[in-house]
Amino acid sequence: MNFSVEKYLINIKKYKIMRAAILESQKNLKIRDIKNPDYVPDGYVKIRVKSVGICGSDVHYYSSGRIGDFILKSPMILGHETGGIAESDGDNIKRGDVVAIEPGIPCGKCIYCRSGRYNLCSDIKFFATPPVDGSMREYIVHPEGFVYNAKGLSTSEASLAEPMSVGVYAVRKSLIGPGDSVLITGSGSVGILTAFVAESSGASVTLSDVDPKKMDYASKCGFNAYLNDKIRDKFDAVFECSGFASEFALEHVKRGGDIFLIGMGNEDGLNNLKITSNEITVHGIFRYRNTFETAISIIKKYRERMKPLTEKHIGLEQLPDYLENGEYAKYIKTIVDL
Repeated sequence: MNFSVEKYLINIKKYKIMRAAILESQKNLKIRDIKNPDYVPDGYVKIRVKSVGICGSDVHYYSSGRIGDFILKSPMILGHETGGIAESDGDNIKRGDVVAIEPGIPCGKCIYCRSGRYNLCSDIKFFATPPVDGSMREYIVHPEGFVYNAKGLSTSEASLAEPMSVGVYAVRKSLIGPGDSVLITGSGSVGILTAFVAESSGASVTLSDVDPKKMDYASKCGFNAYLNDKIRDKFDAVFECSGFASEFALEHVKRGGDIFLIGMGNEDGLNNLKITSNEITVHGIFRYRNTFETAISIIKKYRERMKPLTEKHIGLEQLPDYLENGEYAKYIKTIVDL
């Protein structure tokens, strides 16, 4: 795929420019100069992007050029876990405020949007989901209704609001509270952030995984964490964050309990007999809605314990080699500094 798409052509004499991480094709990431947006419509906020977390989806698009039916067909800017500084005023936002950005912009017109379930909108424009550009660029202009004040946090911490929102949405649907026991399978960044949300509800939380390195990160964040084969108990609710352990979740949920499928894997169907005979309820979790303010408040509460999630930083110019060499696999989360 040649880098010749008109939207990226720059007349340097006419426009201010900015740097961006553009995935031109599979395994072909370039740091390019593109136009810096100079027009801010009413109802929008201009943001100086400072921190973007590398998500598993960024890695998938880089390595495979697709995730399911979402296929990279033209150059696309990566990134959607975003913390930055407001460059203009907005609703509850003042210039200079640290902000977190909700990366999905729904159509606002479909039956799902009109019923408040905008995460299910089939026409949502979600950062770094083809063909929509992401946030690994120095500036973005974004609807003010999806920009949240994260004053008091660093931009790195603010970037955690997006992955934590998945956990907020799942835990909110679960109705867990004090006295409930929770198992979280898959102790990557989403699993650990979901654990913080579950703990904030008053539940007792255990994490599991097959990777000892992830167990170490979970332990550093203050959680009880075990390899899968060490788990013996059954739990009131299981949050499956790996995408590969739904049968394991069935083995460890109590009769009458709930399983929340967060990780997006390609497993075969679940054991229907086991589900029905034990009256287990299985919930699918897709992204989130109305979660960012809660996510930000939980990050503020647990920011000291969350430090292992923001300890690895790289510069934007380092990103192509970092992905090519697989360095990201050594860390639970990597923050790209812009």
